[in-house]
Amino acid sequence: MSSKRLAILCFLLAATAACAQPSPAAAASSPHASPAHKAARSEQGTYEITIAFKRTFHGKLAADKTYTLLATVGDLLPAIRDDGRYRTDASCSDPACTIEGATDVDILRLQPRGDSIYIALKISTQTIGMDDFDFLPKLPVAGTHQYLVTPTVPIGKRITVYSHLDAGHNTSVEVQLLVKRFDPNQPEPQP
Repeated sequence: MSSKRLAILCFLLAATAACAQPSPAAAASSPHASPAHKAARSEQGTYEITIAFKRTFHGKLAADKTYTLLATVGDLLPAIRDDGRYRTDASCSDPACTIEGATDVDILRLQPRGDSIYIALKISTQTIGMDDFDFLPKLPVAGTHQYLVTPTVPIGKRITVYSHLDAGHNTSVEVQLLVKRFDPNQPEPQP
């Protein structure tokens, strides 16, 4: 056999052997897959993320909002945009008589770590309250509060990831987070 034919035969045998290897997806479903590969596959998935905002103003509950969304590791991560407009004078149609309030949340990163998950949240809130000075008319006051939180939280347990107390204005903000694995086949709990 000539060396040219031997080289072609070796090339064809190598190509056939390469095509006969199982795909990575088939290897992952194999009971003989490596532990590292099984662990990497188990960390992928969809998570149900519940973010709860509670704000008090002068000791009274001013806002109590809860948002729930789904996020899948490795996919485009979701964001929340919740905007509202409030008129300062019912008879005024000028945009200057309108105050906007908003809650914006961007999920920047989601990375499972065993029974916990690392999550990076960029949060921006515009708040509205009534001016507390006695010698001036009561006027709505708007403020903007922006922060970045990057906790590693236990999966399935609600925890406070941010709190702020402004003693000078007698206001407080608290953000709680609950991350659970999402299973579309599991029935929803009955109230």
